[in-house]
Amino acid sequence: MAGASSAPTKSEVTQTTTNLPKYAEPYVMNLLDRARDQSYQPYIPYGQPRMAGFTPDQLSTQQNVMGMQAPSEFGAASNLAGQAGLASLTAGQYTPMDASAQQVGLPSLTNYQMAQPGNVQGGVYTAPEMVAAQTDYNPTLTTFQQAAPDAFGQAQVDQYMSPYVQNVLDVQKRNAITDAQKSQLMTNLGAARQGTYGGARQLLAGTERERALGQNLSDIEAKGMQSAYENAQGQFERDRAAQMGVGRTNLEAQLGVQQLGTQTGMQTAFQNLNAQQQANVQNQSAQMQAMGYTQDQAMRAALANQQMGFNTGQQNLGAQLQTQQLGTQTGMQALLANQDANLKAQQLAEQSRQFGGTLGLQGLQQANQAAATLGNLGTARTADDIQRFNAQNAVGKQQQDLQQSILDQQYGDFLRQRDYSTEQLGYYNNLIRGLPMTMGSTETAYARPPSTISQVGGLGLGALGMYNMGR
Repeated sequence: MAGASSAPTKSEVTQTTTNLPKYAEPYVMNLLDRARDQSYQPYIPYGQPRMAGFTPDQLSTQQNVMGMQAPSEFGAASNLAGQAGLASLTAGQYTPMDASAQQVGLPSLTNYQMAQPGNVQGGVYTAPEMVAAQTDYNPTLTTFQQAAPDAFGQAQVDQYMSPYVQNVLDVQKRNAITDAQKSQLMTNLGAARQGTYGGARQLLAGTERERALGQNLSDIEAKGMQSAYENAQGQFERDRAAQMGVGRTNLEAQLGVQQLGTQTGMQTAFQNLNAQQQANVQNQSAQMQAMGYTQDQAMRAALANQQMGFNTGQQNLGAQLQTQQLGTQTGMQALLANQDANLKAQQLAEQSRQFGGTLGLQGLQQANQAAATLGNLGTARTADDIQRFNAQNAVGKQQQDLQQSILDQQYGDFLRQRDYSTEQLGYYNNLIRGLPMTMGSTETAYARPPSTISQVGGLGLGALGMYNMGR
């Protein structure tokens, strides 16, 4: 029958069966059992720390850094600079003393008069008394005084001080500000290149630079005004000395004119007195002639007696006048010398006060320098503390790194100990896989069964053949 042709053929499907070699099967099974048992092992966590904490040195350094405060030198420097600044406002200010000149007094002059001449007698006759001629000259003397010099005050300061001093100081201040700005720009650029822009060190440097700029501006103002004040005072002293010299010359000229007038008046009075005396002598001679004396005898006697008395009186009067004139000149010279010495003493006292004011300003400048030194010491101490803390932190970091290396090594040892059996299984597996063994295999091929459509078609063809054969 046609239905007997459905037997399978060995040409379509292949089935392969692999078997382990007998000598390798126990090892492979042992490996699988051990791998299965190993997979059932629970996870063993690592019970030791893995991260190294901060060392005591690092903790101490951190506490020191957090506890850092502004150095005490900054406060002391600020107080000292403030006190010096307040004191400098009044140290250079003082009220100049008023110099007073010693008054030169009017010399006390005595109007000396010559005594009357002696009586002229001739023989037994008594000559008539001759009245001595009198001079009515009494000079009126004027008391001349030199005016006191002007005192140096605020008006003189405004008059003699240069009107351009403030312009010069403003230019110096602008130059100082420009230099400070350039220095700050270079410092900012350097800090930006180093990556420290905006840090504490830059802030401290900026604060110190601003303080130094303020100090520099104050010094420029103080020194410039002090120099202008000293120049004005020096010019005033030179003008005042010139005025005193002119006043002294004028006073001496006035005294000389008065003395010349007095001498001229005295000489005129003497001439008049001599003429009057000669007239008196002539009158007396005439009277004596009338009394019986010959003209020659009477004139000789009268002239001899009168001339002797006149010469004696004139000599005495001249000696008294010379003595008075010498005393007056000596007293005047002494008074002028005392006046000049008094003015020089007052000038020296004024210079001493000015030196004291300048010395006070120098002391305040030294105080400002000491304040700047204290500020620099505070900055240096802060920098030294930070450097020391960085060194301590670096040592602590080395200790921390060493501790971290020890912890990492311990953790690595733990991993190797924990995975030791797994590594051994892998090593065992590699040994087995590396054996030169060939597993046995059996292959069987089967034909693919026909589909339903092909089976229905086959049945139709068989039926058609049987039908044809039956006809």
